Amino acid sequence: MLRRDFLRQSSLLAAGATASFPLPLAASGRKGKVRIGLIADVHQDIMHDGPARLQAFVDQAKEWQADAVIELGDFCQPKPENRAFADILARFPGPSYHVLGNHDTDGGFTRERVVGFHRMPGRYYSFDLGGIHGVVLDGNDKPPGHKGGYPSHIAEDQIEWLKDDLSKTDHPVFIFSHQSLERPGCIQSQAKVREVIQSAIRNDGGRKVAACLNGHWHLDLMREIAGIPYLHINSASYYWLGSRYRVDRYDETIHRAHPHLSCTAPYKDSVFTLLEVDFANRAFTLSARKSTWVGPSPQDLGVNPADLNPEWITPGCSARAGSLPDLAC
Repeated sequence: MLRRDFLRQSSLLAAGATASFPLPLAASGRKGKVRIGLIADVHQDIMHDGPARLQAFVDQAKEWQADAVIELGDFCQPKPENRAFADILARFPGPSYHVLGNHDTDGGFTRERVVGFHRMPGRYYSFDLGGIHGVVLDGNDKPPGHKGGYPSHIAEDQIEWLKDDLSKTDHPVFIFSHQSLERPGCIQSQAKVREVIQSAIRNDGGRKVAACLNGHWHLDLMREIAGIPYLHINSASYYWLGSRYRVDRYDETIHRAHPHLSCTAPYKDSVFTLLEVDFANRAFTLSARKSTWVGPSPQDLGVNPADLNPEWITPGCSARAGSLPDLAC
């Protein structure tokens, strides 16, 4: 990292990483459309082919003429041997945004180390892009009385920052987090966060937030709460099975080098999607991306979590559509 980048990074962190990070960008001449490539849960430190999956995403984002790309967490640990992997995303010819995932700090790394590794403006931040306002949240705060394991919480200071940030924008808002704000019990403070999101209204009573998007669960799912869609962006790589359902699906040498791989049901192809915001039609869409399982599917193995619809466990992303708040801006 260059010294000037480090100093800028340090000043933001010292301020609690609550400063907005505006990156205005014209919509590339597409008459009022903004395109953002989205990828989640590549898990470079588990997958044997993480770089190929990420490169496929970047190549497709270029074909889409995306204005920016966002990875929704569980990307890679911030260690030197992952520098080349992370640089694949950094070479995208436009803004690239990162979201903190719970596994990005595996190996004893701190959140601040992840922020520095990717040159993020902070653990949570906001940006403006071609007429939309993006908000990136950090769902890895420790709740009061935390007793161990991965924390899944958004603390009071971040909630207050979110409330203030939403009050200052007149653009349609898209909120990005790693953990879900809709899955019961996922983020311990999610009800309070949703209250802030639902309360973000204009003077005429219209809502500001168009949608909330997350990774983490490796599911293909959309749920609406109080008129706001909450969208799960599926993993680029796999559905997690756990040691009970271990299956070796690749060459022995691959599994020896990547011991956790046998606990997954991998997707043959990299899975990702395009968020396209269409101002003329006051709408947004997510593109479909379908793959197939490598080896037996979770359903073949009898995996059937009690609280999950089997249709959500699939090697792909479905096409989705939603409406923009009817902002006067």
